[in-house]
Amino acid sequence: MGGGYSRRMSSSPADLVREFHRAFGLDARSTPAQVPPELAAHRGELLAEEAAEVAEVSVTGPLDKLAHELADVVYVAYGTALVHGIDLDAVIAEIHRSNMTKLGPDGQVARRADGKVLKGEHYQAPDVAGVLRRQGWLPAED
Repeated sequence: MGGGYSRRMSSSPADLVREFHRAFGLDARSTPAQVPPELAAHRGELLAEEAAEVAEVSVTGPLDKLAHELADVVYVAYGTALVHGIDLDAVIAEIHRSNMTKLGPDGQVARRADGKVLKGEHYQAPDVAGVLRRQGWLPAED
């Protein structure tokens, strides 16, 4: 293998991005925390750039370019979470738990005209703050 990169056993986005941040001396926190406004703005700009690239190729393709840009969005999103000390896998699991409550006990799904799945009467909002608190986040007092 060239370039000094050694393949790790894990292929989880969180682990891969953590390896990248460590290798390049980028911010990586282990506990959820606010970051300096300049850093937060920079991360937001990086995400916006990647999302714009997805939008640009999503209709016209080619498919390999779309796949690349989607992966870049995920990579930068995981990096942004790492900069803020957020375990994004745990947050995604909570969002998934909440999303699955959109399915009614009768198996019925409410959809918008464009096909988006809507929240039914059994919907339970995600408790992202609870997930972050379990990760060590201490929210600021109002």
